[in-house]
Amino acid sequence: MERPWVVIGYSGWNDAGGAASEATTRLIRYSDATEWRVIDREDYYDFQTSRPVVSAMAGVELLTWPRTTVWRGRADGHQVIAVTGPEPNLRWRSYCRELLDILEPMNPAGIVVLGGMVADVPHTRQLPVSGSTPDPATAARLGIEDLEYSGPTGISGVLVTLARERGFNAVGLWASVPEYAFEPPCPPAVQMLLVRVEELTGLSVPQEDLAEGRQEWLAQADQLLVDNDGLSEYVHSLEEQQDAALPEGITGDVLAMEFQSYLRHRR
Repeated sequence: MERPWVVIGYSGWNDAGGAASEATTRLIRYSDATEWRVIDREDYYDFQTSRPVVSAMAGVELLTWPRTTVWRGRADGHQVIAVTGPEPNLRWRSYCRELLDILEPMNPAGIVVLGGMVADVPHTRQLPVSGSTPDPATAARLGIEDLEYSGPTGISGVLVTLARERGFNAVGLWASVPEYAFEPPCPPAVQMLLVRVEELTGLSVPQEDLAEGRQEWLAQADQLLVDNDGLSEYVHSLEEQQDAALPEGITGDVLAMEFQSYLRHRR
């Protein structure tokens, strides 16, 4: 029996630059996934914080409530299971139990929970992806930096922890987004997450339009530096810190060029 990978991306606190939600949405479109299950219990949401959305067209009003949707599709010879929705506001332990109860009968090979976090990183370098996995081989294959953090967490961190406690192979992947340019969209962060998802699951989501969006985002971020000398000095110091941590003879510019070459050759 095929064991699918599950890819999860919430919008909200865990989604700097829209990286997680956009990467997961692209996977859903690529796999022609359709809605399979829905979690929409009222006791998971504070509607003053996560408000329902009303849309009116041709005299017909449609009210959409916040909910979690589980999608099923197929791409690259693999079954695709994806989960999207806004971060729940309440009863996270009950919510995670309900979601994992839905996923457990699928006997997934693993659960990948995506996130985006604001960080002290320069936009002029390849955006790093941090992560957590109980499997050293998976960490080595992905080349992810082990995430060292102590502080508040969102639903993504809670879900990864509770999934592992139930015996799932749960992996957390977080794209770092520059704190001075964290508003969505952030195409480079989306690209980095999709590359890691491909390495882990074999699902190769097209990224051609992201390459165009990446150039626009870089140009906008460059302009921020032109308009602000203090910000320019700050970014330069971040570049020096990142380059100093690289092996001798390797620079951030070289890594960025290698990554762009990789993206061109995977098309």
